Amino acid sequence: MEKSTELDSQESQQEPEDTCSQSTELIDKIEHELVENPVVLERLLDRPQVMAMVSRTAFRGPLPPPAMLREYNDIVPGAAERILERSEKEQAHRHRVTEKSVDGAIRKDRRGQWMAYSITLIILAIATVFALKGQTVFAGTLITVDLIGLASVFAIGRISKSSSDTED
Repeated sequence: MEKSTELDSQESQQEPEDTCSQSTELIDKIEHELVENPVVLERLLDRPQVMAMVSRTAFRGPLPPPAMLREYNDIVPGAAERILERSEKEQAHRHRVTEKSVDGAIRKDRRGQWMAYSITLIILAIATVFALKGQTVFAGTLITVDLIGLASVFAIGRISKSSSDTED
């Protein structure tokens, strides 16, 4: 009796290996047949039973479609709510980043305008002092260079902004 039990246990240990190797052989045969005859694959995919097994779902955007949210909720209770919260937080974050970058650009532009204004006033004051001392040519040259420098800075700034806008 003991020998038959040993044989049974050995057979049961070999069965999974045999089944696995048979499955692998069957899979290889099916793959080979499908590669050789793509029409067979097309006919299989047209069958409703196969279509139910093989499906593909894709979506674009921050949120999955409602049906998928329901499926997430079925798997993990409250998952849909967590996904919505995550999306809302991400959107709020994007808005804050955009707002900060716009505010920073505005502050930078204002700072540049105040600096240009201050430099212009200082140069005008210096030019006035030189003009009052009788050096009108130097005062005129100083004012001309200042105006040309300011105009070129503003022109270069506008040209570089317009070229960067067209690249985006």
